[in-house]
Amino acid sequence: MRVLIAGAGSLGTVYGGFLARAGHDVQLLCRPAHAAAVTGRGGVEVRSIDETFVAPLRATADPTALDAVDVVVLACKAPDTSDLLGGIAHLAGSVSTAVSIQNGVTGGAALAGWCDPSAVVGGVSMVGGTLVEPGVVAPTLAGPTFVGPLGGTRAGAAAQLADELGAAGLEAVLTDRITSVEWSKLVHASPSMALTALTRLDFHHVFVQPNLAEAFLDLVVEGVAIADAAGVAVDDWPHLLPVRTLARLPRAEGLAAVAAHGRRLVDAGMTSIRISMLQSIERGRRTEVDAIHGQLAREAARLGVAAPATRFAHQVLSGLDRVLVHQGGEEEAPCSS
Repeated sequence: MRVLIAGAGSLGTVYGGFLARAGHDVQLLCRPAHAAAVTGRGGVEVRSIDETFVAPLRATADPTALDAVDVVVLACKAPDTSDLLGGIAHLAGSVSTAVSIQNGVTGGAALAGWCDPSAVVGGVSMVGGTLVEPGVVAPTLAGPTFVGPLGGTRAGAAAQLADELGAAGLEAVLTDRITSVEWSKLVHASPSMALTALTRLDFHHVFVQPNLAEAFLDLVVEGVAIADAAGVAVDDWPHLLPVRTLARLPRAEGLAAVAAHGRRLVDAGMTSIRISMLQSIERGRRTEVDAIHGQLAREAARLGVAAPATRFAHQVLSGLDRVLVHQGGEEEAPCSS
């Protein structure tokens, strides 16, 4: 396959590295420093737990320098989607498969407005990665990539993509309930991102600190109620917190389950996790608040669902986002990591 990782930061580069090692012709559209480092070494260095390898691929920060591709993996942060897709409009006609691995539930719709909707496959990534330095990426979470057909996806496209990801060493799970996975991750992300971003705390604190655990559960309950009203059945998917169960438990049991998850993180030594939204704030970059909390808040308003905690999180995080952009700390590039 001729593959473009569009907006290749840490996560996208992990996918690009594994696909390139499997023999696919991979291009990264990424930030200039990352592109220069990859070009200088003729590929990207992937430092996994079991091995380190250099995968031969090409990288550029210039959308006009890209060659035609068959597959597009949309990996940029949600705020950059419109600019990025506008910059690669000349590639849309050749694309046979397009998938988003972004946070949120709008990536598929954005791709369907950019290329032939029959090419768009639903995707949810449970993979983690850290950009160690330009040109070097380290996978941090070897979770699966869920893929599945959307309303207009051509027959067999999702299965073919799952097969190619699996053959490249990236676990793939084919499901006909991809919308449920997307929304379940959205509900999971809402409290995880909001509470760590607003408190500037490592992830485990939002579970073990009782006041934050209360807020965490409030946001989960509201998120599930919004999904239910939208006609989406969220579920307890692997590698995500069991959001449906948490929302259905009696309050005391739900809080006990949240606290137990925090203790498991502490016992496993996972006490230095910095959620992506917090990392964006620390770097002075725009966050994904509109794609996460904005999406939930808008749906709640449209459907008449009371969601005061979600609305508050959206208002405060949006205000913080605007201050960061106004202060000029962000690189205004469509290839953000």
